[in-house]
Formats: sequence, structure tokens, C-alpha cells
Amino acid sequence: MTKPDHTFGELAPLYRKAGFWPRPVRPDTKACPFKKWNLPDPERKLGELDGWLETHGHWGIGLVLGSPFPDGTKLAAVDIDHGAYVRVTQALLRNPVCGRIGAKGIAYLVRLRGDGKYRGLKVKGENGAKIGEILCDNRFLVLPPTIHPDIRQPYRWVGRPLLEVDYRELPIIEA
Repeated sequence: MTKPDHTFGELAPLYRKAGFWPRPVRPDTKACPFKKWNLPDPERKLGELDGWLETHGHWGIGLVLGSPFPDGTKLAAVDIDHGAYVRVTQALLRNPVCGRIGAKGIAYLVRLRGDGKYRGLKVKGENGAKIGEILCDNRFLVLPPTIHPDIRQPYRWVGRPLLEVDYRELPIIEA
């Protein structure tokens, strides 16, 4: 069993201050175990988030996607599950400044303009195989340095960590 990485307690306040919606990630999973984990922070009970810092500060960290930016866009991720499509995605997004790698592929952080509904990405010519997805409203993204449960290694940033990026540097995609 992987030792908890103690990141939620240290990083969640920083993500909250930046306007994001952090959640604790149960060790050895990619999930937040709480009911209604996907409620935006403004809809949470007063003190609930601070309570998580005390009781689950030793867990990993993830974000509920969909937090708003001042320009009307939302935080989203283009999550590519197949290594063969990482470079083309990088080119289409014009070399995004922030992404994270887990066990395979990559998830690039982007701004979404439009509705935040889930969208799978498929490639014609390969039996319509799903190569990834656009994640936003009601979706969750595990962040570094949380330990990936399958490979027992920490997720890692590609480019700059999200907390070091001005939101205007994230590429915009249209929904």
C-alpha cells in the first residue's frame, strides 16, 4: 500500500485562493470519496472544506473542473489516453503551458468557452476508437504530486504547474 503523500493539506488552500475547487483524493485511488464531491465550492456548506483539511490533509489532491475564470471561460482539461495522440493534441492546442501526466497520455489544462458537458474524443479510421475526452463540469482531475494507484509513482506536471500559470495563458477551446 502506498504511503499517503500529504499534499491535500498543503496545496488545497493555495488552489482555493487561486479560485479552484480542490478535493482530497483517497490513497490508492483516483477518486474523492465524498457524496456530492462535484458540487462547486460556492455551493458547499460553510466550514466543510476546512474540515477536510483537518481530517484528510494527508491524502492526495484533485480538482473539480468547471471553476470560472474572470473572462467567462471555465477550467477544463483535454485528457488524451493514448501516447500516439499526445503530440498532435499539443500542436492543436499550440503548445499548452500546463499539463499533467499519470500512467499514460496527458491531460492539458485549458479554458472552455461554452457549456461544460462531457465530450469523448474519437478518431475515425480506427474503429471510432476513443482517444481521450474533454473534461469540465462534474468531472474530476487528479493533480501532482498525488500517487497514481496503478504505477505507484506521483503524477507529474508537464510545463508549469497550474498554480504558476496565469489563466490567460491556458488555451481556449470552444464547446
